[in-house]
Amino acid sequence: MWRGRLKVTPPGQTLVEFALVLPLVLLLLVGIAEFTIVVLSYNTLADAARQGARYSAVHPDDIAGIESVARDAAAWMDQTRLTVSISSMGAMRVETTYDLDLLTGFIIEAVGGNRTLRLRAVSTMQMEY
Repeated sequence: MWRGRLKVTPPGQTLVEFALVLPLVLLLLVGIAEFTIVVLSYNTLADAARQGARYSAVHPDDIAGIESVARDAAAWMDQTRLTVSISSMGAMRVETTYDLDLLTGFIIEAVGGNRTLRLRAVSTMQMEY
């Protein structure tokens, strides 16, 4: 309804518009945060595998040291969820896996999905003699 040059909105219209837009804005913000956490976790995991493989290329017999170097590179991650596997077939191979709890896990679980995301990174380096 127009009164002169000013537009007067009906009572409650702003509240209805806010109620319609708020879930979309929150979904966008949580999605950005979730994506950032996943990328940060994967980059940390890949770096841990790379550092473990680099150490194993120089010290191939020090299995405990290789695992320690890889775990130290991912120190901020929950160490109970972090797995480090070491193998050698001509080259040293370090594989790291991590089960990441998602922020939106409760929503994913409500529709029948899994609330954790398994991240995996592998790094292989030739042994230095």
